[in-house]
Amino acid sequence: MVLGYSPFASSPSSSQLLTLAKPLIPYLPLLPRPLLTLPPSLFLHLTTSPSLSPWSFLVSPTTHSLHLPIVLTILLVPTYYLLGLLSGNVSWVDRSWPFYTPLCSGLILLYAAYNPSAEVYAHNLPRLSLMMVLQLLWSARLTRHAIRRGFYDLKGEDYRYTTFRRIVPSWLFHLVHPFVIALAQPILLLSLSLPMHAVLTLPPSELSPQPIPSLSIPFQAVLPYLPKRLHSASPSTPILNLADMSLALIALGLLYIEYRADETMYAYQTAKHSSQSRSKSDIILPNPPKRPSPASWPQPTAYPREFHPGFPTKGLYRWSRHPNFAAEQLFWLTQTLFVVAAGESSGVTRTGWVGGSVFAGSFALSILFCASTFLTEWITTQKYPAYRSYRGLVGEFLPQETVLLWLWGTLWGKRSGLEKEVYTVPPRVSSGRSNKAE
Repeated sequence: MVLGYSPFASSPSSSQLLTLAKPLIPYLPLLPRPLLTLPPSLFLHLTTSPSLSPWSFLVSPTTHSLHLPIVLTILLVPTYYLLGLLSGNVSWVDRSWPFYTPLCSGLILLYAAYNPSAEVYAHNLPRLSLMMVLQLLWSARLTRHAIRRGFYDLKGEDYRYTTFRRIVPSWLFHLVHPFVIALAQPILLLSLSLPMHAVLTLPPSELSPQPIPSLSIPFQAVLPYLPKRLHSASPSTPILNLADMSLALIALGLLYIEYRADETMYAYQTAKHSSQSRSKSDIILPNPPKRPSPASWPQPTAYPREFHPGFPTKGLYRWSRHPNFAAEQLFWLTQTLFVVAAGESSGVTRTGWVGGSVFAGSFALSILFCASTFLTEWITTQKYPAYRSYRGLVGEFLPQETVLLWLWGTLWGKRSGLEKEVYTVPPRVSSGRSNKAE
């Protein structure tokens, strides 16, 4: 008897798969609860819900507050990657940056207001709403700036990606695209909404009226505006305190700094390019580097004399090389600090991956900004060599760095030379051009 070949003959059986997976089973409880509960929750919804829709899933009693944001991320990661492959540019995550975290946070807020399982946490709605309003203001500012900068030109790509693509091997860029751009950034943007979930799950016993109890707002102040089902705590429960109000004012101040920094940079660059296009006679062309750089690297770029040294150095930029980046990082830190401002943890609700990692998002954002700033400054230094001296005068993010650089440069006698190179306009030469701008 000859047995026919079956392509499935060598396939592992279910018992073999179980044997392979058995060592991993004890570690499953270590995974974040939203990830563990998402598959069964989706299965129950798909098999029992009379109407299948995102809204019905949001209000389902078996749904976790982070389930829909996670589903959104799972769907968008491959979408971003495919769009990058098909279009030839990888700036698709950048285009959704102003909306991604507010959308995730908005889903958490809707869950808090309409899911029956969240009714016991209705006393946290005012703090959640305050955080959401601040995120919407952040989104409006960034959206306006992105539209003005042409980020929504579907054929365009962020200049840093374009430069990075030119200077690294193609295989490296093909790894960075799926893992760093299409995968890591959406996860980062999702993680920035974790403070919303942490605030949502705070019980009344952990809310504090401190630091000045007389300035805290009790739950009874909003009870008349809430339906009966959301009366989840005692009327005297503090729902907002002085720390919340202080954080809100700080966040608004940071948004204003971002706005002013973006306005300054946009006005400078617009005027510089306009002046350069009108007149070719009074242009400074920086000297090429002493060591020739590869042709794929950015080259020294000419600029009008009146815009020396080729990048903004006044106002906020005299204290920070990237005031908008600094304010952006601090803004998301204030979102995290709302969890701290709410009160002291009893150790019951703020444990595990989600509750215990609310600082992870703002920390990861800082890492991303450090990497992005490194590339941005390398490009700028290649185009405008005086930027190297500017880095010796002004701190990367915070004014404290600038003060330390001032002390260091003064003690070692290097500051005057750096200032001359950055702030002194090179003299004109007979040809109307000067190359003394290193």
